[in-house]
Amino acid sequence: MALWPALAVQADDSFFQPVPVVLSASRLPQPLSDTPAAMTVIDAELIAATGYRDLSRLFRLVPGMQVHQERGNQQWVTYHGLGAEYPNQMQVLIDGRSIYSPHYYGGAQWSAIALAPQDIDRIEIVRGSNSAAYGSNAFLGVLNILTRHTAAEAGSSVGVRLGSHGIADVTGRAVAHHGALGLRITAQELRDDGWSGLRDDQRLRSFNLRGDLQVDATNALEFTAGYSDGEMDAGYAGTLFNGSGERELQQRDYSFHTRWRHTPSADEEWLLSWYHNAERTIDAWRVASRANCLNFCGLLPDTFGDVNNNRSSRRDDIELQHRRAAGDGLRLLWGAGWRHDRIESDFLFSDGREPSRQEWRLFGNAEWRVAPQWLWNIGAMAERIEDDGVRLAPRVFLNWQPDGLRTWRLGYSRAWRQPTLLERWVNVVVSAEGLGPVNQRHAPNPDIEPARIDAWELGYLGPFAFGGLLDARIFDERIRDYIRRTPYASTPALLLDPVMGSTQWTNMEGDIRLRGIEYQLSFKPRLGTTLMFTHTLIDRDADDPVVRRSVAPHTATLSWLQAVGPWHAMLSLMRMGALEAGTTHVPGMRYTVPAYTTLDLSVGRSVRLGSQPARVRVTATNLLGRHQELAHKPLQAMPQYRDRAPNESSPHVFVSLETVFQ
Repeated sequence: MALWPALAVQADDSFFQPVPVVLSASRLPQPLSDTPAAMTVIDAELIAATGYRDLSRLFRLVPGMQVHQERGNQQWVTYHGLGAEYPNQMQVLIDGRSIYSPHYYGGAQWSAIALAPQDIDRIEIVRGSNSAAYGSNAFLGVLNILTRHTAAEAGSSVGVRLGSHGIADVTGRAVAHHGALGLRITAQELRDDGWSGLRDDQRLRSFNLRGDLQVDATNALEFTAGYSDGEMDAGYAGTLFNGSGERELQQRDYSFHTRWRHTPSADEEWLLSWYHNAERTIDAWRVASRANCLNFCGLLPDTFGDVNNNRSSRRDDIELQHRRAAGDGLRLLWGAGWRHDRIESDFLFSDGREPSRQEWRLFGNAEWRVAPQWLWNIGAMAERIEDDGVRLAPRVFLNWQPDGLRTWRLGYSRAWRQPTLLERWVNVVVSAEGLGPVNQRHAPNPDIEPARIDAWELGYLGPFAFGGLLDARIFDERIRDYIRRTPYASTPALLLDPVMGSTQWTNMEGDIRLRGIEYQLSFKPRLGTTLMFTHTLIDRDADDPVVRRSVAPHTATLSWLQAVGPWHAMLSLMRMGALEAGTTHVPGMRYTVPAYTTLDLSVGRSVRLGSQPARVRVTATNLLGRHQELAHKPLQAMPQYRDRAPNESSPHVFVSLETVFQ
């Protein structure tokens, strides 16, 4: 089954395949019924069935996930909201390699991921805090994208995609084997014109290599290399002072990742990994001080000058992990790791600083079956991060399995989110030609503390009425020292502080409490038909109404998957509640993005082109028309947009064709 946990359910079509084990909850390979967390698995069949071009759009089908776009090439992905400007509360991994950027406000740049959907075996989503396994960024959850092992593939393929709004994509994949070595090379180019009426075109190119070498019976080497570069149009016409000016942004990213796996027996494994990520962004434009300057025009020169928001970052990470069976019913895992992050940006750190940080971590997990029906999962991670002390993130879960079909889960976890290098050290000073500094846009805060979450949950996984399958989670999450951007009074006050504002990342006083229920439910009323429903209700409690409203109170999806002979179709209706969230900052700006409903449809058929098998698919997104998903505050604050949306999504329709060469 594609999106759903698989227990003892019989599968009659490709959309309902069982996933035997998952890896992302405790780092131990476990059946879903044994994990210390609620999990959703999106497999390769469902990824293909949606027909989506954007990987992030898949997560709209997961309960608790809140996914939005500010424009065609900017995605906003989080779990249980928060992160109103830059979501950075959830760890995102590719085969265990973190893709959270040190400079992208601690979040993920989804457009820059050098990965084609055809390379993905499955995506494991841990719905809930998981710092016990993955450290600081796993504050609210984990997304782990697992790519296909080359031993499971043969042959090559070529795919093209054409559609509305200038969509023109091409993907080529080649798989080769030589003895114990398997190689896969994937190259793709994606182009589109974005949404109607916006400057958000994108032209993206990527290259990805994966190799798997079985050295001998007990040793294997895995390695990947990825590169992506592209040009994305950014900015809006009509923002205050042209501060978010229209421009072309260039992005270049590359990564290396290698893992050595030593498996002396089925009950023991050593895993040593190293990866290196590097990013480079070219982002420059000229600010016009007399553009849309309201009643400040007479005080200002013709221009402020050039904005050089070019930036680069690097990350190195080394980790050793060991698991073994310690006796009947007891499995143990421990590991240790080190990470080093660095950022360079003249604009973001105008004081000349080039911030860097080292992190050390020690973690472990014990899975202990004390009786046939009772299973304990006890784990913790101790992290020592530069500029902070040692932080312990524990987790304790008890699973009760009264029979082979049902699991009840009760547990507690604590997680931390360390301030990013940017949140702690950013120092942006805006200068005007002939006037010098006129605004300190961002001020550093070296005293900022990590945010903490204490979470309780009660879960159920098993059969439901009328032959359905239910995965439900009741949660109570209390967050302390939440990190957010707040107004800052620069000393001495600068000319444009009253209109542009100065801000600083600080810890919020008081607690945030998120309580609610989320569930995913699937039915198979007849052969070839699958109905899936997800629903989340969140009661939000915070002293600051802006923080409270940055969490949508409800989300829901209803999907119908149908297979008839060579035809496969998927129809998804998605509902997102209202929320107050948007990028960048305008003093006193308040805007709530209205709730919206959208509809996606994808219909595919297996065909033959001569002697070669092929797949053709027609996909349409946002079929119910235009709607706003996220605000860009400097544009939304302009008088003409206070009561209407300047950045509405557009319907897209495209046709894809992929030919497989065996």
